[in-house]
Amino acid sequence: MKLLKYILAVVVTAVLCVFGMQWHYTGRITFDKRNETSIMDTSYYKIKHSIFEAMPDYEGSIVFLGDSLTDYVKFDELLPDVKAINRGIAGDTTFGVLNRLDEVISRKPSKLFVLIGCNDVFFGVGNDKITGNIRTIITRVREGSPETKIYLETVMPTNPNFETNRPNDTINALNVKIKALADETGCKLVDTHSVMAEDGVLPLKYTVDGVHLNGSGVVRWVEFLRPFVNE
Repeated sequence: MKLLKYILAVVVTAVLCVFGMQWHYTGRITFDKRNETSIMDTSYYKIKHSIFEAMPDYEGSIVFLGDSLTDYVKFDELLPDVKAINRGIAGDTTFGVLNRLDEVISRKPSKLFVLIGCNDVFFGVGNDKITGNIRTIITRVREGSPETKIYLETVMPTNPNFETNRPNDTINALNVKIKALADETGCKLVDTHSVMAEDGVLPLKYTVDGVHLNGSGVVRWVEFLRPFVNE
């Protein structure tokens, strides 16, 4: 009986720890309730956004805006000759970016690199809606910071050896729309997809999970961005 109580206590403690960590890191129990806007309810999003708002302004800064692909990169170390500012939040979507865009606009960056949409694909948001949100991002930046030069990046491919829930066919179709949007709005197109893809997919040498980049992938991406940053 004592052994049974001990085992039960251990199990209950473990379950509470798991739920407690979920609450700590996300701000609520999400699990199957996650959607394209739930990122805004997480503790991570709120903490990062709050930190961004508290940071000082830098004249002529270059901002990189996006999700985890951006969040995980040390742009300031890889691009030490410019004032590179990272505004990536892991898990973010076009909806989350729109929600926090005022902070970016208020800094009046000289250049803004936008890479967003991969998580929207994950949540099944239609490509028309994704590009519609990106169009709104462009419009708001131009209204609030007309001197900012906007660079639209195509969405990176994924590797089908992993269960990413981000089909490359959908990403390819989205990128067609992003390219058309860049042409229509006069934004500078940065075809990130083309430089990161091999045979249409993200090669294993550049990824740890089929979506996110490893060190080699990050270096290749940033080296591709460098001429746009310096132009």
